Amino acid sequence: MTKAQFTLEGSYAAKGLRYMREIRRAILAYWYATMEDPEAAALEVRRVASAVNILDEAVFVPAHGDSYCQHRAHDPLGKVVMGLELIRNCEEHSPVLFEQLLEPMAHFSVPVSLGPTPMRVPYSWALYADMPARYVQLDPGATTNQKRARAEAQDAYRKEVGGRPVIDTLFDAVRFFQALDPRLTADDLPVIRWAFAESDSTDSLVEIPDTDPRTNPPRTHLLYRPLGLDQYEVFLPDIACRHWERRSARWPAWDKTAKTRKTGLLAQAKNRNPPGPAREVRYRLIDEGKVIGYSGMGLGAHGLVESWTERTRQVVNDINRGYRYFVRTRDIEIPLQRRQDQGVEAVGEDGRDILSELEEAGEELRMDVAWLHYLEENPDEYLQTRPRSEHTT
Repeated sequence: MTKAQFTLEGSYAAKGLRYMREIRRAILAYWYATMEDPEAAALEVRRVASAVNILDEAVFVPAHGDSYCQHRAHDPLGKVVMGLELIRNCEEHSPVLFEQLLEPMAHFSVPVSLGPTPMRVPYSWALYADMPARYVQLDPGATTNQKRARAEAQDAYRKEVGGRPVIDTLFDAVRFFQALDPRLTADDLPVIRWAFAESDSTDSLVEIPDTDPRTNPPRTHLLYRPLGLDQYEVFLPDIACRHWERRSARWPAWDKTAKTRKTGLLAQAKNRNPPGPAREVRYRLIDEGKVIGYSGMGLGAHGLVESWTERTRQVVNDINRGYRYFVRTRDIEIPLQRRQDQGVEAVGEDGRDILSELEEAGEELRMDVAWLHYLEENPDEYLQTRPRSEHTT
């Protein structure tokens, strides 16, 4: 099926262009709302979901019918569009306020002295399993047909939306529609000098009138954002961003790029040795009475001694490639070896397994089980412990 089969004509094209602009406006509004609070972010992201649903059900479905629906159902980006339908339906029709719809992924300091908050928070969507029954159903005993979205939308949310970074799913929806009709792609954004500005009589860089006489010097407690950006293709302003945050629909989704099982950045990192010639093992990671990994110190990407934390299977895989892990007892370095059961051991001269005698990592070390889970949930942080560099062997 070619993309040309889904181009829009006449009134469909006019409405499509209008609501693609609304999607761009709402994405920008959501981006700035992440500097406010979770409720502000949820309000703005609901706008995106509603605009996506209009473009889907009120434009492309009537314009192209079953052929479009079949294409959407088999396209991973189309599944994102279907999954966002669940958000639209629940937010607009459910009497329940689901406060955990957006889950904070991190907190970044924003360089403003005044404003709603000094922090910006990137969010991920809640998992479907965590949604209250009254949020997704018409009543507690609702059947599949009585839920607030058809079964395929519920399934799409589970597979392509829930748990993912919000901004990735919004740009996925944009990419889907633009691939159907390239005329929905706007012109490139001109270079903007300031991502935001605040009123401050002591700041000579931004001239905005002071309006609040109650403070000395007078200031407004407002954060100003550039206007008119929605007329152009969305390229989100750099507001205390991290390299993994997606700022354009043309960029690949970070979570997909990082976590693709065989070719993603995580797979590549796990299939190459860590930096430096060896890692010292200092602690065991114990979860529910079972050793699940190890942590310690070693050379980082820039030749500095840094901490590392790995699951047992990753340590085994590294050892299989010839990388050296060791434990230190007195002044002797005892290398780790793989056991027959795919575990590891470090056997000293007296036959004792020194590895099994190591202490459990304490919470304050940033090398414990909680830190291991944090690294697994934040692959950008984990990748920094296994970078491509001149020290990687």
